[in-house]
Amino acid sequence: MASTEPLIATDAEESGCRATIRKYCKKFFEGLLIIFLVVFILAWIVQAFCYFWATTWTGCTPNNLKGYAYPGGGGNASFNVLPKHSLLAERPPVWYGDSFEVIPSNEASSVGGAPVGVWWQTWGPIFPTYTYEDNANSQTTLYMRRKLLRIGQCHVIARCDGTGPVITFTEGLNWFSNRLRKFFQMNQAMSYKIYVDDKLVAIAEETQLGFQSMTFRSVDEGRSAVASSVLQSRHFHGQYDEWLVDNKDKEENVLPYYVSSATTLLFAFYTLHQDRRKVKAEESSDKHHSDSPKFLAAEVRNVSAVSNLSTALPVNKLPEEVIIPVLTKNDTDRFI
Repeated sequence: MASTEPLIATDAEESGCRATIRKYCKKFFEGLLIIFLVVFILAWIVQAFCYFWATTWTGCTPNNLKGYAYPGGGGNASFNVLPKHSLLAERPPVWYGDSFEVIPSNEASSVGGAPVGVWWQTWGPIFPTYTYEDNANSQTTLYMRRKLLRIGQCHVIARCDGTGPVITFTEGLNWFSNRLRKFFQMNQAMSYKIYVDDKLVAIAEETQLGFQSMTFRSVDEGRSAVASSVLQSRHFHGQYDEWLVDNKDKEENVLPYYVSSATTLLFAFYTLHQDRRKVKAEESSDKHHSDSPKFLAAEVRNVSAVSNLSTALPVNKLPEEVIIPVLTKNDTDRFI
C-alpha cells in the first residue's frame, strides 16, 4: 500500500543544522530589537530630562516672567529682548554646556558695554537645547530647539513668557539646492526661511567661503536686508570667536532682535565644531609625521659629534684613535 506521508518535510518537521541556525537567528534579531527599543526609550528619557533642565528648571516659565522688564533689550525691550547691535563672544566651555556671551556693540562694531546675557547650548542625546539667560537677574527668557521629522534643519525660537510670535527657522525644500551649492563650494551656500507664526517674512542666507556671515532679507520685492551677522574675529581675548550681529531700522523689519542673534548662534556653533574637528585632525597628522625613524636621529647625533670634534681640533691633527671610532660608529648606525 502506498505511503501517505509528504515527500518534503514541513517547517515543523525540520531538524538538524538548518533548524538550529533559524532558531538562533530568530533569537539574535529579537535581542537586537529589544536592545534598540531599550536604547530608544532611554535616549528620550535623558532628552526629556536635559530639556527640562535647560528650560523649566532654570525658570523658563510664564509665571516667572510676569511683568518682567527684560533688562539689556534694545528699543522696545519687551519685544526685542536683546540689543540692536551686539557681539556674540565665545566663552570657555564648561561641563554642563557651551556658551556665547551677548555684548552690546556700538556704531564702530566694537564692545559698547558689559555683557547683558549668555546663550547656552545644553547637550541632549537627540538634539541640543539653546537658552538665553540675562545677566541682570540670571533669568532665562528665550529658548530654541530643533523640530524633528522635518526636511533639513528646522528650529523653533520662542519666548519663555509664552507671549509674542513663535519663530520658525527652517531649511525646508531648500535642502536639495543647499547641498548642491555646498558641494560645488558656491559663495552663498545655504539659505533658510524664517516664519513668524505661520507667515513667511524673511530669508536667511549663509556665506561659508571667505568671511562666514549671514544676511537676513525681507521677502518683499526689493529683498532688502533687515539684519546681518559676520564672524568678526577669531582671536577675541586671544583665542575665541567673536560675531557681530547688526539689526537694521526698517519698517519692513518685523523680526525681533533676538531672532538674528539666535540663528547666528547656530552658525557660530557649527563653525566652532568644524574648527575643532580640523584641529584634532591636524594634531593627529602632526603626531604621525613627528615620529621619525631612530636611525635618522642616531645619524644626526653622530654628525653633531663629528662637528664638535672638528671644531675642537683641526682635522689634520686629529689622532687616528679619535677619527676611526667616530667613522666606524657612523657606518654602523646607518644600518641599524
